[in-house]
Amino acid sequence: MTQHYVVTGTSRGIGLELTRALLAEGHSVSAIARNPEKSAGLSELKKQYVDRLRTFTADVTRDDDVKRVAQELTESGAIDVLINCAGTFLDYHDDFLSIDFKKILQSLETNTLGPMRVTRALLPLLQKSKRAKVVHITSLMGSIGDNTGGGSYAYRMSKAALNMFMKSFSVDFPSLITLVVHPGWVKTDMGGSQAPVLPRDSARGILNVIQRAEREQSGKFFDFEGDELPW
Repeated sequence: MTQHYVVTGTSRGIGLELTRALLAEGHSVSAIARNPEKSAGLSELKKQYVDRLRTFTADVTRDDDVKRVAQELTESGAIDVLINCAGTFLDYHDDFLSIDFKKILQSLETNTLGPMRVTRALLPLLQKSKRAKVVHITSLMGSIGDNTGGGSYAYRMSKAALNMFMKSFSVDFPSLITLVVHPGWVKTDMGGSQAPVLPRDSARGILNVIQRAEREQSGKFFDFEGDELPW
């Protein structure tokens, strides 16, 4: 069944691969990125899928941008699936004594408040769908139970906070199926060249998790292979 997906962070990496995979499946995609016109991948997809891909320029940390996109999307009707994929990792090499607190604030703004902002703005359109799903791309590094390595305070804290947002949202809006999904360690600009998972494989796995998700999975934490993860 053809559905309308909204995906953030689509100019590269996992977000771009999710967009590519969804279009190949026949779905319609509204792709949000800070600078979509600078993405060669998005530009190529727009030529190939003229009728099913729309791109929107927005920074998820800016209220005005997100509200404008939400208004523009009203003409598209219901949103069936929202995938919040935009994110940042600013403190990979920082230890506790050297951490810049601005990085923590910037990480929370993008990784936590960004998905909250987008979800709130698009909620009326999600509620128009008969079986809407809201999915946030998180990280195993946001798991408190799995944290044996320490470090990366800004990134870990922002993803743990994202997970908590999702859990509360799933309780408050039980008519929606809401998940957080760990994409694996992916070979992207963020993941680095040593990462073992290719973006297309991560994207395919994430979509399998999303498309199989039923009401009983709502409010849970999965990896891209469908395994439930510890909080």
